[in-house]
Amino acid sequence: MIKWPWSKPAQQPLGQAAKNDLVRAQLGKLGDGGRKPRHVIHFAYPEEAPGALSRADVKSSLADLDVRITDAADGTGVVFEHEREVASADFDNLTVRLAAHFASMGWDYDGWECAVEADE
Repeated sequence: MIKWPWSKPAQQPLGQAAKNDLVRAQLGKLGDGGRKPRHVIHFAYPEEAPGALSRADVKSSLADLDVRITDAADGTGVVFEHEREVASADFDNLTVRLAAHFASMGWDYDGWECAVEADE
């Protein structure tokens, strides 16, 4: 009998905190518990849907945050950077709010990366 790939049960998409846990697990393998402040970079890109706000509007919506905002290398998205820890529930709350904020503008919050700061 042939098993078709679409016959597998659909997996629920990971929530933002679970996605953060995956990144933190990789940091942990490098001896980084995520508790030290470090350079964190977030990424967002427009969805391919009518009504998505322009990059200028999205950048403007981030103006109140204490972050450095630039264009993504691909020319369509935005990148914003700041210094902070990544281990707390407050960080998870931030990324959940960012994902919702971008979704409301027709954009996708693509996640974050950071410098490794090994625990001492």
